[in-house]
Amino acid sequence: MRLTRIEIENFKGIGTLQSIELKPITLLFGPNSAGKSTILQALHYLREVIERNNPDPDQTIAGGLTDLGGFANLVHGHETDQSIHIKVHLDIGDDQGSDRLPLNSGGNLQDPQFINLPVQYIAGENTELKTYAVVQEVGIGIEVAWSDFVQAPYVAKMSVEHNGEEMAVLRSPPQEGQAELIDINWQHPMLEKLVDPDDEPEGWDEGLPTALGFDPEAEKGDPFKSPLGNELYELSRQIVADAQVNDRVRFRVKVDTEFGALPDLDRPLALDLVELDKNLIRMRYARGASVPRLSDSDELRAADELDLETYRRAGLSALLDEMVLGPVRILRDYLKSLTYIGPLRDIPSRGYRPRLSPDESRWAQGLAAWDVLHNQTTEHLLESVNDWLSSDLKLRTGYQLQQTVFKQVPNTSRFHQLFQRGIDEDDLGDLQELYASLKTVKEFRLLDLNKGVLVAPSDVGVGISQMVPVVVACLMDPDGLIAIEQPELHIHPAIQVGLGDLFIEATQGPQPAVGPERSLLIVTCPPRLPRS
Repeated sequence: MRLTRIEIENFKGIGTLQSIELKPITLLFGPNSAGKSTILQALHYLREVIERNNPDPDQTIAGGLTDLGGFANLVHGHETDQSIHIKVHLDIGDDQGSDRLPLNSGGNLQDPQFINLPVQYIAGENTELKTYAVVQEVGIGIEVAWSDFVQAPYVAKMSVEHNGEEMAVLRSPPQEGQAELIDINWQHPMLEKLVDPDDEPEGWDEGLPTALGFDPEAEKGDPFKSPLGNELYELSRQIVADAQVNDRVRFRVKVDTEFGALPDLDRPLALDLVELDKNLIRMRYARGASVPRLSDSDELRAADELDLETYRRAGLSALLDEMVLGPVRILRDYLKSLTYIGPLRDIPSRGYRPRLSPDESRWAQGLAAWDVLHNQTTEHLLESVNDWLSSDLKLRTGYQLQQTVFKQVPNTSRFHQLFQRGIDEDDLGDLQELYASLKTVKEFRLLDLNKGVLVAPSDVGVGISQMVPVVVACLMDPDGLIAIEQPELHIHPAIQVGLGDLFIEATQGPQPAVGPERSLLIVTCPPRLPRS
């Protein structure tokens, strides 16, 4: 899984819509205040909205001490009558059958709740039906607007795409309980009726699709040309339709949200349907679409109607939940894997003690890298870091990290007191037990390979300590996107070349079979080249 594109509009210094294509390694070059960091901050902001439904953040989850200043400071030109638009695209690759998209993996077509929903989306890689209808790419867009009514920003709209085509939009005014699922793309390939080419009814090529209500010449957007549209109508306690331009009808499905257009991602999508006059919809369509009932199975007709409706509602809810919120949950998971390393990394102080509990915000100041080294359970990561730091074919810094382990002897401890008064033969039996009870402390020093001496990180040039967090992040197990600002800070040009090799190895090494692939988004401000 990899982030492939981000689109930004009306966010900080970016006014008109800008689209940035992202590769496994993406370098953002430019002078100061050119908007490079804005792209990283857009990702921080998007995470705040998606993960915490917080459209008005100051300090962010992964941004450390980065202070975004809230919506009024983030919207372009500080014009609160404008809306912020951010959209991202994810290539989910082999993750299409993950826990977030279980129906899309196939194998649900025979379940009772999906008998009226034989759409391509739930076909998966079904070789028996000779189809390949798997989501390979998702897109999620948000629009954040200011409400004078509540004097706060809110998520006014959220759109979801599958395989490059919009699937649906969630929209809400700045009021509680008014969110709607609108603009369902009935013509989306994933919503086409699934047809087994080896099991076509007699006369299929002689107009039977039209007789069943699937008229290839039908107007685009007609919900009754889609199994999903029919099922929504048949179970419509939640559908509202009203006349639009040119006598067209827009289906609007009420969705339960606390406030704004973003539902609770930890709960199934909660629909709130209302009864609807079928004739009203038919009259609004110029061609008067036929509405077939798709549940004519003898087995289902014999089933209890209440149980059947319960099954069907469960299937409809599960499908809409996955199609609409599944991609948003995937994005939330992906943004949680973001590692952000800020432009100024802290130098560990003398006597530095690591955080035992993981704190991803410490990556922004670089200290999380030292935490990881201190808390590692094997020597593999340290060996890899030292290989890159010292090898003549890599960074060639002349230093290696060396871990020293020692025991702390508090003045109040019995171990100390025994030595204080002097040890006699009767104390020898207790010494080993007392020694084992002393707290073990680890400390990292830098070994100067030329002089053979150990020094503290604060005793060497700033460049080494600035580089260690970058090296550690790139050599850890692959875990999504690494965003780095000014990785070259205080580093000699010869070592900068080695960093390029490190970045390439980080993205071309072994990647996870499932989950976020490692990719790099690097912001740098190179010196001006001399004029020829």
